[in-house]
Amino acid sequence: MNIHTVIDDQLFQQAVHITGMTDKRILLEYALRSLLQVQQSQATSKADSTASEIDFWEHLQHFRSTVDLSELGDIDEIFANVRDKDVGRTVEL
Repeated sequence: MNIHTVIDDQLFQQAVHITGMTDKRILLEYALRSLLQVQQSQATSKADSTASEIDFWEHLQHFRSTVDLSELGDIDEIFANVRDKDVGRTVEL
């Protein structure tokens, strides 16, 4: 028995325990399908996040080009009464 047999047997037993599958060929097919699904999912989510970043940036640029923020006036006055000044609940330890 060499080290590869021990590792393969240990991995196989762990996989059988997790999946309940005992046929090595079916288990290998399952593992490969799972790996491909994970890789496809990661590629899709990466593409989606990149698209979202581009969409956000484009929308922000459009907003900045169509709205004149200087027309709003003093920002401190706009947000002066927004914050709740209540100190919150009394904590008893």
